[in-house]
Amino acid sequence: MPKVGNSYLAGFMALGVLTGTTNGIAKVAMPLVAVSLNAQQWQVGVVGGIQFLGMLLLSLPLGAVIDRYGPRAPFRFGAACGAIVFLLVLSQATAPWQLILGVTLSGFLAPFRIVPTNTEFLHLLPQMGLNKAGWQRAAHTLGMFFIGPTLGALLLGWLGYPDLFRLVAAGMLMTLLIGSGVLSGSAQGQRSNTTPFLERLRLQFDIVAQRAELRHSMLIEFCGQTAMSYFNVFIILVAIREFHLSTELAAGLITVQGAVFVVTLLLTGGWLARWAETSRYALAFGVLLVTQLLFAFPVTVASLWLGAVLLGVGLGIQHVTSLNRFAALTQELGRGRVGGMFSLAGPLGGLTGARLGGVLSQHFGVLAGFRVLILVYVAQLLWLAGRPPDIRAQIQYRGRGEPLA
Repeated sequence: MPKVGNSYLAGFMALGVLTGTTNGIAKVAMPLVAVSLNAQQWQVGVVGGIQFLGMLLLSLPLGAVIDRYGPRAPFRFGAACGAIVFLLVLSQATAPWQLILGVTLSGFLAPFRIVPTNTEFLHLLPQMGLNKAGWQRAAHTLGMFFIGPTLGALLLGWLGYPDLFRLVAAGMLMTLLIGSGVLSGSAQGQRSNTTPFLERLRLQFDIVAQRAELRHSMLIEFCGQTAMSYFNVFIILVAIREFHLSTELAAGLITVQGAVFVVTLLLTGGWLARWAETSRYALAFGVLLVTQLLFAFPVTVASLWLGAVLLGVGLGIQHVTSLNRFAALTQELGRGRVGGMFSLAGPLGGLTGARLGGVLSQHFGVLAGFRVLILVYVAQLLWLAGRPPDIRAQIQYRGRGEPLA
């Protein structure tokens, strides 16, 4: 395992920001390009949702690949092929079907970049310490939701989409260079392991079935991303319909939540290190429960702004805590197995928050999803209170002895 110095950590953070920025530019540009090519509504929907599908289908298989070959090879493949798709397919698209082809290819290549990066971070987190647990997610979020969309909106009108997609391709080539250096010190996987690929994939499901702490860790991440996704999709409607805010001001709720989330990820790790894992989760779930109450029964517009702040804080604390639990499980069970599970839980929650939330909103109103989430976090707190002492036992990083719980 390489020594994690400041220069290495800086490289990892730069990789997170650059990867998030390229994804953010593409995310804001692709639906607009689809509209400019006179795509139908269902085609715009395909363009917007295909990356979720890639993560859902490939996270676990990539975990099995990483266990055999390490994270560097799939990352290089994903970055190089992604750049080719943006350069030769997306930048040349002149019809909706060509755009959908490029987006589909890009969506299925994205996990090759994301899963290895997540896996490597979990693998190295024991050396970094709890105070840096949220830094990688903060870097990616900063690029994905702030820098990328802002640049994409500005550059699309200036460059046009062919040159904008060529710029994204150049950004992916830069991630290839940085990622090759950041991931180069990792072990090369278990090349001598002759277990067939499908058998290794089946073993991943066996581990989930056998390990309650892994299942619960995935459930916590799933619920957190569901809450964030539902907020991002429906809070603007609540603000406009219930309190008659302008669209720009209502969208500011999402910006505030994202900014607080990033700050929480960056700054709270050292403070949380003094707390037991159970206490950290209790704090996160308590804050998130208050948040859902504010959204589900909004009294004034101030309820929405306070809820946006608390959602960022609660999700940040929860994510820092979950990352350390996943890191401990990585040391025990192997990075590919756990990294694949971690990379699957979040996108699955994001998809559920958007799609299932849409069904709830249509039949029961836009506040219904927040009211369901109240029950989710009440159940989480009750489960936490009822954990038996043997499960509360401290989880330790192997070879370091730093307590996580």
